[in-house]
Amino acid sequence: MTTTPSEVGTLGAEAIRDVLRRATSGSPIATYAEGESPVSWNVLASGGWDLIGHPENGASVRDLAEVARAWGYGCVPLPLIPTLVAKRHSAAAAGHDGPVTLALPLSGTTRYYVPFGQVAGIRLATGLGAGADELADVPGGESDTLALTMLGIESDARTALTDTVAREIAILLAAEAAGGAERLLFDSTAFVTERKQFGRPVGAFQAVKHHLADAAIAAELAETAVIWAAERPGEAFRGALFAIDRGIDIAELAVQVHGGLGFTWEMGLHFPLRQMMMARELVSALEEVHG
Repeated sequence: MTTTPSEVGTLGAEAIRDVLRRATSGSPIATYAEGESPVSWNVLASGGWDLIGHPENGASVRDLAEVARAWGYGCVPLPLIPTLVAKRHSAAAAGHDGPVTLALPLSGTTRYYVPFGQVAGIRLATGLGAGADELADVPGGESDTLALTMLGIESDARTALTDTVAREIAILLAAEAAGGAERLLFDSTAFVTERKQFGRPVGAFQAVKHHLADAAIAAELAETAVIWAAERPGEAFRGALFAIDRGIDIAELAVQVHGGLGFTWEMGLHFPLRQMMMARELVSALEEVHG
């Protein structure tokens, strides 16, 4: 067992970070979370990032987790992660040039959640390792109002999954959440460095330092849990849920260190938090069905 990604994962994550850096120029998440994505799908497809998980490329789950964590840092409303999974396990999806999504179980209902089901032209994989390997149109459904950057819908459509695929999805959702948490920690640290009260940076106050120290520890724990889940498939759901919970802890601390501004829509801290909450719901449901 190795805790480090291979060259595929390391270079892939670095390239994804570069794509996000160039596209967003470090802009706050709130400036693009509800509008047009700063990254076009053509940029991802032309770089082959939607196919990085394909078996021919030799990427392990650990490698893909590294890429998903890098992608999660940007909180960009594009279906890279579901497409990556679909094209890894479906020949029909891999042969499709555009984005592909999945229909994942939800707890307490017979309906399924389709991430990015609101995206025009996106196709739905009907089976990943199980069921028919086909692509279908995304049926109509109720728009999700929680994870706004996931542009999801609740629908009667279903994607058949093997237990192995379900575990991989859980790990990548957790890795993406860990990346979003790291972004919140970075933004919070920058905020308390620049923001002043009583003639001093907010970050100079001991209570704020403690919050950020706790958040930094939680970020390390989340990353470690994702690695553990990727290397020990039998613990995938447990590790994924632990990582997502630590991400939610970081989001809550980020709101606190931002003070009253942390609760405003314009600050945008809620976008990664909402995505983490939906990720937790999806991983919990996957564990119920495939654990």
